[in-house]
Amino acid sequence: MMFSGIIPYRYAKKILNRYPIGSSYLSFNENMVALSLLSIHYHHSLKLSEVSIDLPRGEFLEGVLSEAGIAESVIYVKEYPWIYDFLEEKELSIEEFVTFHANLYEQKKTAFSLTSIHAVYDQLQEKGIPSMFMVQSIPTLKEGLEKATTLAELNQSKNSQVAAVCFKNTENENIKQFAKSIQAKVISSDSGLQLVLSNRGVLQTLILNQKLAGFFYEMITINRKSSIGIGYGYTVKEAESHSLTALDFADKKPGEGAVYLLDEEKKLTGPLFQNEERYSLKNEDPLVKKLSSELKMSSKNLSRFLYFLQVIEFRPFSSHQLADYFSISRRSAERMIKKLLDQQLLQVAGEEQPYEQGRPRSLYQAGSKLKGLR
Repeated sequence: MMFSGIIPYRYAKKILNRYPIGSSYLSFNENMVALSLLSIHYHHSLKLSEVSIDLPRGEFLEGVLSEAGIAESVIYVKEYPWIYDFLEEKELSIEEFVTFHANLYEQKKTAFSLTSIHAVYDQLQEKGIPSMFMVQSIPTLKEGLEKATTLAELNQSKNSQVAAVCFKNTENENIKQFAKSIQAKVISSDSGLQLVLSNRGVLQTLILNQKLAGFFYEMITINRKSSIGIGYGYTVKEAESHSLTALDFADKKPGEGAVYLLDEEKKLTGPLFQNEERYSLKNEDPLVKKLSSELKMSSKNLSRFLYFLQVIEFRPFSSHQLADYFSISRRSAERMIKKLLDQQLLQVAGEEQPYEQGRPRSLYQAGSKLKGLR
């Protein structure tokens, strides 16, 4: 599923997290701001001080003005950077943004409104206020579609991962019946516990259709001391290890028949089919901690960057790609890249020509030290 922007994606994300559906959104970028300002200047011959603007982050606007060598500043700007923080419970007030633009226009402080929110644009048009919805360029749409395609392929790859289901205090006959019902295989783990091996796609479908809850409910009804751990991984060993870790968390809820799931990114979900919570297990890798200290970058951001390299399979990347992945401005992405270049963790791999006319973009790739963290 591809969304037209960060706003609809944010509102859909809570629901999407319940289902094994890949999703992405068209990222807001400096190109949208630059094209919109050019259109306003060409068609309306207005100064920046005569325009009110709303956008997710003011740095997108600052970056355009700085790179274009424009000294004139925009006086009336309204940001909503919290939209990128999915942990913050905050609603977007359309009326608040409409009022912001309308008041300035009615007080004759501005002559035009530029908005990044389509619902705001619709209401401004109804009020007869000269306004414009930010330009969504064809290259941006192409990049968004390419990203969605890549994520779809990644999602298919994830579905083929190994899935291991580990049981404790469960009758062998019940485990065999469960394995037979999903055409899976039963093996013994190194710790002596029984494992059912399948693939992620099968289990995800069972979870989605609530069938897995039915299977496990029958086992738990027979023995309330039962606990179950599910693990996903690229290899049998990795999936088994993750299922045992998930089982440890299930064991911490004795008598509840808890089921926990740990995926290949070490994201833990559970207890399944109850009041589920999802969070990442802490990264205790000493090398990551050491690197984050040297780079003056948080372990969380460094871990995210390492995962970004894995997603692109350590291929060369541009600052635009990194900015899009982190939902930051290109200038912020370039600062991050410079830190990594200074520490010789990255190296310049070449250049690529944008879709349209413009300066070639530098490409970067991981150095041997980062590749060693794969």
